[in-house]
Amino acid sequence: MFWSDTKKYDLDKLKVGFTFDLFKTQWKIKEVSQYDWRMDNSSIEYTIQSSSKTAFLEVEFHKGEFEISYSEAIFIEEAFLIDAIKTKQILFDNKLYELDEVYTGDYKNLTTFSSRENLECFLFYAEDEEELTIEKWADGTHEVFLGESVKAKKIKNIKEN
Repeated sequence: MFWSDTKKYDLDKLKVGFTFDLFKTQWKIKEVSQYDWRMDNSSIEYTIQSSSKTAFLEVEFHKGEFEISYSEAIFIEEAFLIDAIKTKQILFDNKLYELDEVYTGDYKNLTTFSSRENLECFLFYAEDEEELTIEKWADGTHEVFLGESVKAKKIKNIKEN
């Protein structure tokens, strides 16, 4: 739990409208979604917005600790994503990312009450631990995100609005 202005918050139980500081930027939670990784666990994903960009903060409570990942959507041509999944490597922005983890599960947007969608999630890492994530959806489409792990103590000034 994290305390902010004498209140305590579980990072995986924040709501739409909450604000917090991360990377010297104030963010506002716009949507809350959930990933169910079947037997592996589940995670909450916040769609967050600053004054200049939209990003994602995924929070999983695993073995007594929060595992947090910050990411932004990027564009890579679909053919390169398909090849990366096959070869287990992808070169992006002059960095080589190698496949390290694969998860299968489903996704539901809790804010818009979407139906559950099945997906596979492929996590690639560069030597500097930067993450490149490819999500392959049941309909065959792909989404890709570039991000990094974040320590919970970096998330400050959590407030309900």
